[in-house]
Amino acid sequence: MTTRFVPTRSSAALMTLCLAFTGFVIVAVNILIYRARIVFGQNNPDYIAVEPPTISRAISDPIVGEPFAEWMAICAPVLFVGVAALAIVAWRELRRGGQAIPRRDYRIVTALCLIIVSLQGLASIGMVLLSHYRFPDFDEMHMAGSYLFFFSQAFVVVFGELLGRRLAAQPRQWSLVTARMARFRRLYVWVPIILGVAYLALFVLKGFDLGAINEGLYIAYTITEPLLISSFLGYVLAYHFDLWSGLRSYLRD
Repeated sequence: MTTRFVPTRSSAALMTLCLAFTGFVIVAVNILIYRARIVFGQNNPDYIAVEPPTISRAISDPIVGEPFAEWMAICAPVLFVGVAALAIVAWRELRRGGQAIPRRDYRIVTALCLIIVSLQGLASIGMVLLSHYRFPDFDEMHMAGSYLFFFSQAFVVVFGELLGRRLAAQPRQWSLVTARMARFRRLYVWVPIILGVAYLALFVLKGFDLGAINEGLYIAYTITEPLLISSFLGYVLAYHFDLWSGLRSYLRD
């Protein structure tokens, strides 16, 4: 029996879909979040002369916010389908291992896949809410969407890492995950974790009057925000290498 991971035809199709869909979102969302602040600054020089804008503030300008919302309405469901495809492939291919896979591990992987898909669904809903309900008219709905997105997407990364580690411990021929990328993600996962903790701390601290350091804290907050989103997407991107490896094996087989 081969020790290479060779997916079935249907799994290979889902892997291709995952690469295309998540790849599209990774590029599009990164462009959108950084472009939003640039365009806002060009249209509102008086505002940025005082303080840098958050993404939420940037999209409050209709010139920025309207196209941002339109793109998010596309990216949110596309990201959900892409992540769901990844989870389905991981689960289906492990199931092919039959008796070679400990039942406890199979049940844990099943639960993790369901949790990840559910969380990504919530995060995608948050993406739509925060982009369509914007300052200054829909403050509460915008903040609800922001909380839903950031917390759900953060836990997608956490549970995604738990899934990756569990898969890496299985026989190679039934595991989507490569050992090299599993080791890389063990290190990389700390990037969104550290940024997430820093972002949450800065979000809380900026609400207090801390004197001279308030300005620096706010600037750090506005810098951390897009970096955190990029780090979430970077974690998804790290699975592309596992997917490409599996597809190469499928094409060679």
